[in-house]
Amino acid sequence: MSSDIINTQSGERLSFFKLFSQKEYRIVIPIIQRDYAQGRKTSKEVRDNFLNALYGYLDEDKPNRDLDFVYGSLRKINGKTDFIPLDGQQRLTTLFLLHWYLYQISDNDILKKEFKSNLLKDDKSMFTYETRSSSSEFCDALMSTDIDFTNLLEPDKDDSLSKTIKNSAWFYLSWQNDPTIQSMLNMLDAIHEKFNAKKSFFEGLLNVDKPTITFLFLNLRDFKLTDDLYIKMNSRGKPLTPFENFKAKFEQSLENVKTDRQFKLLIKENGKEVEKEVSLKEYFSFNIDNKWADLFWQYRTLQNRSETEADDTYDDELMNFIRVIFTSQYAKNVDVSQKDRDYPLEYLLGTAVAKKNKDYADVISFNKYKEFKALSTDGIFYLIDALDSFSNGNGKIKHHISKGYQFYFNEENTFENALKHDFDSNHERLCFHAYVRYLIHNKSDLKGIDQWMRIVHNLTHPDNTIIDNASEVAAAIKSIENLIPDSHDILKFLITDPEISSFSSWQVLEEKIKAHLMLKDKNWEEEIEKIEKHGYFNGQIGFILEFAGILDYYKDYKNCDWSPQENDDYFSKFKDYSDKASNVFEESYENRVNNSNYVFERAVLTKGDYLTSASQYRKNLLSTNKVQNNIKRDHSWKRLLRIIDDKEWKERRSFVKALFDDESFAIYRLEDSLGNICKAETNTWRDYFIDCPSLIEYCKQGFIRFANEHYILLYGQSQSNFYHAEMYTYYLWKKYIEREKDTYRPFRNIYYCSVKSIDDKASIVLDDFCFNGANYQMQIYYLNNDNLQKPFKIVIRKSEGDYSPENYENEIAEALVLLCFSWSNEYAGYLYATSVIEGVLDKLNEVIQKLKELI
Repeated sequence: MSSDIINTQSGERLSFFKLFSQKEYRIVIPIIQRDYAQGRKTSKEVRDNFLNALYGYLDEDKPNRDLDFVYGSLRKINGKTDFIPLDGQQRLTTLFLLHWYLYQISDNDILKKEFKSNLLKDDKSMFTYETRSSSSEFCDALMSTDIDFTNLLEPDKDDSLSKTIKNSAWFYLSWQNDPTIQSMLNMLDAIHEKFNAKKSFFEGLLNVDKPTITFLFLNLRDFKLTDDLYIKMNSRGKPLTPFENFKAKFEQSLENVKTDRQFKLLIKENGKEVEKEVSLKEYFSFNIDNKWADLFWQYRTLQNRSETEADDTYDDELMNFIRVIFTSQYAKNVDVSQKDRDYPLEYLLGTAVAKKNKDYADVISFNKYKEFKALSTDGIFYLIDALDSFSNGNGKIKHHISKGYQFYFNEENTFENALKHDFDSNHERLCFHAYVRYLIHNKSDLKGIDQWMRIVHNLTHPDNTIIDNASEVAAAIKSIENLIPDSHDILKFLITDPEISSFSSWQVLEEKIKAHLMLKDKNWEEEIEKIEKHGYFNGQIGFILEFAGILDYYKDYKNCDWSPQENDDYFSKFKDYSDKASNVFEESYENRVNNSNYVFERAVLTKGDYLTSASQYRKNLLSTNKVQNNIKRDHSWKRLLRIIDDKEWKERRSFVKALFDDESFAIYRLEDSLGNICKAETNTWRDYFIDCPSLIEYCKQGFIRFANEHYILLYGQSQSNFYHAEMYTYYLWKKYIEREKDTYRPFRNIYYCSVKSIDDKASIVLDDFCFNGANYQMQIYYLNNDNLQKPFKIVIRKSEGDYSPENYENEIAEALVLLCFSWSNEYAGYLYATSVIEGVLDKLNEVIQKLKELI
């Protein structure tokens, strides 16, 4: 096929009909032009004014009433010439509809025959639209059809003609979604209302010598036929949308795609649907305006961000869907082994890294896709297959996931998030990719989709595998692609012990073991899925397999082929541990209710030191549901319970198992039974946390710091540069002093003093004791700096004025000496040291009693 542009400037007066009868042109509204607008309901004033002018010209019957210039270029294809208007599209379309209407009602058979022979050739209209295939098909159908104007349907308002057309056998329902066709139908109703009794006007339009209505035809020579030119020409009206620009360029690019793949369409001919082989471009162009348009029409308002930005098109939604598909295909092909970031992948994903660049835009243009080499043939086929897979007549997407598996994947929600390009996480993006690929690969045989999406959910959930950056997303997509060939029966594939990369090894191992169990019988399947769906676990239940002894069996034998009796035993243990875990970890991580006494954490502490390490000195109690500082990822029970094959982690998990195995543990009275277990003593630092839950409560993010086993700081946040307390003094404060403040009068201000600097020392402060006009305070510290002989320090000093000992009241100084206090220059006050809490409390009571005697 040869194609070239003819540009010879000639301002020539022509009628609409002469373009066909004398010039033998075909008028082609180009792909980059906007839809026909004069027929829009919102354009009534423009429409009425133009029709009134045309009516007046025809009624006066004076020749050569010009409608101004019509600009365009000529294009030769295989010896035939197309006229491509740059300006005048709206007027030409209205003239086409007016000629068609007057042709339909005319009684002049000779003129009618002449008109039809010039405007319909080989069943194709010589006036056509390239903007959408549906617009072109409608023009063909319109020129091929005769309407019985004596038998129009009763109008709802003034729409008898359009109603009759839409009710015709040749009219596709999907055409109603084409804005150009909608506008044409509206215009035909307006023409019918205005011209229904004017059969004679047809002769004035077709008069070759003295045509009534003409325009000045200008064939542009000084412009190239480029997209930029169309955009400039359209700048006087509403600008082209990003989707319209993308669609035009994308459809043109499809002409250059070489493929042996066959595409077929059902084409309606003479009222019957006939399957015909078509090109890739024809297949895409037809469906984007028909069945795919029907689908996205149902979701057209998703992307509306506010009332002021609301629109009634699906352009944004479809552009976002295209982006998701091309991104997945690009990720599948990209090499992520390089250390450097792949910027195109970052951009396509819309990562924080990409958004920092000045050239980033939320809407990706055709040229940007081309620049990124994201328009591969495989990507184009993936897009077409994805669109076909989701198409569902005139309705929203068809749901394939069973109700019981919607925990793992919610089709409707995820599809809508894809159309908004607003995935909740990389996990949701990966699940969507896996879902689409399954639909494409397995087509009509979708019986395995529930288990497939369950496995993908479990492997990709952020609690189970960390997939934070673009490279990890790409690696995960590649891994999913490797699993797709066996996705129809994923459980049978997993029991072959395949190599699966990019996901957490412990989660992969867990899925293989569960596959063995679920294939044994329905009881295992139901029980496993029941605990997987627990809001806290989200598919990660390997620790239950470990506690029940199943993990060790699998590691020894690489199967679960045990005897029927062993099966009953293992199943009973699995169910028992599942029930215990389900009750202990009620709700999700974020919503888990930490009762005020942290009874579970304290109960596990009776079995051992389960704390996770954040650094050499910092550890975490796993007592919070905070998410900042990666606490959920690194310091949660979810983290601890992963079946990591490491001695320290195994030991930590064993303490949880020991608690579940404790004979006092009871599900039906869980909190009471755990409270009873907390009565056990360990004779270690853990006893303070077990006995006093307020210590755990102080640690808002669960962090504590070990200088050594006998000097422990409680962090209010995650570091020592936030407020922190010291374990022994805070225990003393919460357990004994805070609740008995009144007994420590005459001190009027009693509080615990947390500190921010690691160099400052937290303490209990008893302040505002006034004696003979001087104010005194008492502070209680725990300082582990004298080989643990007497780490508790009680210091009594003046709180203002001269701190030197000679300025103390004699009664005060003598009383403190009698109570075994001695002057300390280091503390600038009278110091008493003791080794145990009881010693602190006894001395504190002695001091209070003595001071009361003095006043």
